[in-house]
Amino acid sequence: MVPEDVLDRARNLLQRYRVCDHCLGRAFLEVDGRDNRERGEKIREALGLGETPPEKCYFCRGLFSKIGEYAEKAEKGLRGYVFRTFRVGTHVPKDLIAREELMWEVVGVKNTETIKKHVNREVGKRIKRAMGKEYDAESPDVEVLVDVEKDDVRVRSNPIYLYGRYRKYAEMPQSKWPCRYCGGRGCGKCEYTGRQWRESVEYYLSDVLLGVTGGRDTKLHAAGREDIDARMLGTGRPFVIEIVEPRIRYGSWEWVRKEINAYGEGKVEVLCLLPSDRKEVQELKSAEYKKTYRAVVECGREITGAELERLGSLKGAVVYQRTPERIRHRRGDALRKRKVLEIRWEPLGGRRFVLYITADPGLYIKEFVSGDNGRTKPSVSEVLGTPCKVARLDVMEVHGGRRCSGT
Repeated sequence: MVPEDVLDRARNLLQRYRVCDHCLGRAFLEVDGRDNRERGEKIREALGLGETPPEKCYFCRGLFSKIGEYAEKAEKGLRGYVFRTFRVGTHVPKDLIAREELMWEVVGVKNTETIKKHVNREVGKRIKRAMGKEYDAESPDVEVLVDVEKDDVRVRSNPIYLYGRYRKYAEMPQSKWPCRYCGGRGCGKCEYTGRQWRESVEYYLSDVLLGVTGGRDTKLHAAGREDIDARMLGTGRPFVIEIVEPRIRYGSWEWVRKEINAYGEGKVEVLCLLPSDRKEVQELKSAEYKKTYRAVVECGREITGAELERLGSLKGAVVYQRTPERIRHRRGDALRKRKVLEIRWEPLGGRRFVLYITADPGLYIKEFVSGDNGRTKPSVSEVLGTPCKVARLDVMEVHGGRRCSGT
């Protein structure tokens, strides 16, 4: 039985507009039925009225007769992807949205369904039935995008996020560095590689991951970055790598990790690859992890053991640093305060010694040693009373982020 109040509102609607069974049913979800079309049929039969062809419906203009066509296009596009879950999204023209508002004015908005939700569900049901995949409204592997206005269906693969920690043993930047002359397009200056630097941590990860997943691009998100000429050792630097528009999503990430390490042997090592998400990217980018460094320091004259003892005064010191001269061309001049948490040293004899420093994130170690022509105070050079510089720099520990097993 169809409730009388439903029949009264339905009669009022049908007296004003031509309405197909799909739209009639989605206006009255309180009526029993397997789907909107069956609900509409029940209401129409109860009113003793004949059917309105979908193409003559004022509210959908025949849209629902194209559900099967949209689903077929989606299935064809999805065959190029390896995935488990999907979601459907629909773009509806503004004029159909405006017509829908007229329907709600007549019948009310309670127990109704929008045209967008109806298309999403019906296309989704057909894809699930045809391909055996699960619908996931929250975090799907792929999305089917139906554009009603353009009569088009596209497939978009959502990114894969992988967490890991890397060690870097050779001189190279962390991220991709496009050629400054051609912007990455390829030219004679870069020997048509599109790269300013032939190697980077991201290139080693990206080349393997794109080959495995068929993705379009990668984006490396890391907890800070070391200088090009600095090594990253210890338990490695935490990172999340984002694979853009992958076609293959599932496999053994441990096997992929080993492939990366073989590809970057002696230069880059990844300690683990674990599933991640966009939330961890944000956490990583906003985190402020303290770091421990090892610097081989070379001074302008021989340094005695007694002089080295003066470095103990730097433990707990607040260091004031203006933007280093070496990077002022790309960063604005600013004054930063960072604290030295721990400091110790080992003499190497003559003009050299090893310095171990644990400090707040953002302390420029090279300038902390040199003084950067007075732009960093206090400094190692200032305390020892002679010009000093970093001959070699290693990041020994980034104190934060998920650990890889065995590290």
